[in-house]
Amino acid sequence: MGDLEAEIMECVWELGPVSVRDVHRCLEERREIAYTTVMTVMSRLASKGLLVSRPQGRAYIYEAAADREAYCAGVVRDFMSEMLADADKAVLSQFVESVTEHDRTQLDMLAQIIEEKRRETSSSR
Repeated sequence: MGDLEAEIMECVWELGPVSVRDVHRCLEERREIAYTTVMTVMSRLASKGLLVSRPQGRAYIYEAAADREAYCAGVVRDFMSEMLADADKAVLSQFVESVTEHDRTQLDMLAQIIEEKRRETSSSR
């Protein structure tokens, strides 16, 4: 996702169901931007499935297809799937090491998630 797309999504998540004009106003508080640029990018986000639109009068109302948390979880899941597809022990060790340096609590959460996944996979066999 590009910078402008991310800014638009932030406005949509912050404001809820919005028109292009609402998002344009939101962005104008931060920078100068053309209304048509906002409209084009929002249309592109809808075609990518990140926004859902519905007509209302002569305009369209847009909503995020997923909340911020679900979207971020999907991005991380996709990234991890790609990373782990070719991962070797060194890559996984570096990942765990970076978590350990950042926060012991995160390492504990990671261990809990791994244990839950192990239980899920063993019970589905």
